[in-house]
Amino acid sequence: MNENADASANLSIDTLKSNYFEIQNLDSHFNQYYHLTSLYSAVIETYRSDLEKPYFKISYFSPERINHSLIDDENLLHDMANRPLHQHDFFELMFVLQGEAVVKIENTERVYPSGTGCIVNCNLRHIELLSNDFLIFFLNLSKEYLLSLFHSDNMFHLSPNTNGHAVSVFQFLNKHATAIDNVEKEYLDFFPSYNDLSSYKKLYRLSEEIVKETLSPQIGSSFYINFLVCQILDFISDTEHFHLSKVRIDYGNDFLIFTRLTHLLERSDGRLSRHELADSLSYSGDYLNRITKKYTGMTLFEYGTTFSLRKAEYYLMKTNYSVSEIVSMLNFTNKSHFYKLFFSKHHVTPKEYRSRYRS
Repeated sequence: MNENADASANLSIDTLKSNYFEIQNLDSHFNQYYHLTSLYSAVIETYRSDLEKPYFKISYFSPERINHSLIDDENLLHDMANRPLHQHDFFELMFVLQGEAVVKIENTERVYPSGTGCIVNCNLRHIELLSNDFLIFFLNLSKEYLLSLFHSDNMFHLSPNTNGHAVSVFQFLNKHATAIDNVEKEYLDFFPSYNDLSSYKKLYRLSEEIVKETLSPQIGSSFYINFLVCQILDFISDTEHFHLSKVRIDYGNDFLIFTRLTHLLERSDGRLSRHELADSLSYSGDYLNRITKKYTGMTLFEYGTTFSLRKAEYYLMKTNYSVSEIVSMLNFTNKSHFYKLFFSKHHVTPKEYRSRYRS
């Protein structure tokens, strides 16, 4: 097992994320995809904005690696606050230990106070927003781990006492882990029953036990981890302690077209005209404008501009290209128009932006 600690001075956000997961489409702001290299991992995230020097901290625990990263650099915190939504090939259980977490799941924002949480399916795009201070525990479970756990001949060697409640968390995870094409966009919300203070304490203790056992494994620890995971899933399913609800996000044909539209804009840095997009997607420009408005609140032109400005931000922070060169590379024919768009978003000029956020 390797143990590492990273200081923010040596990090970029991309480097930080790649410490924990294999990431596909790293440069994408719409289709980042995380792969869990371990069978399971536990993660503790802390965000404190109420201090003189705000910070974001990640502690990562898996059978193969222990890693701690602290971000207190202003520019990196800015990058963290603006990181894109992502999806992954594993199931993510989130439990808020302290504070309040705001999670953007696809096109909605959910607020999770202390003691509540959710279980996110693999194909949902989501991100934890840095809007409130929090301490969060994550349990990441790979499909392979769940399948080996659920389908083990020894899992129910002793008949479990379910106290009459449906083990819906097991059903949810087993359903999606065994699906050949897991395309259903749904997740589980859980929150404690009214006045049940014991639910928080027990879930906290089980989470803590997983971290401790991963930190100091002994003979039989793998079986004990399996037991703890089953305890957590079963406890959340217990209606005496938690309310559990399934949330489904229904997307029709419009969203599929919007996804393809976004990929085109991302690959072209937003420099495709309405006519070019209409030709590529075989839909009218008016229709594309309507679905863009539906999912973003922006016109097609405004949405395309966000990709152009994002690329400009990258060039300003990561390269030595002059502003004139950046304008030319992004095919802006009017430099004044570029300055106007940039200032409208950031309230500073491109030169001032580079001076403020340059790595």
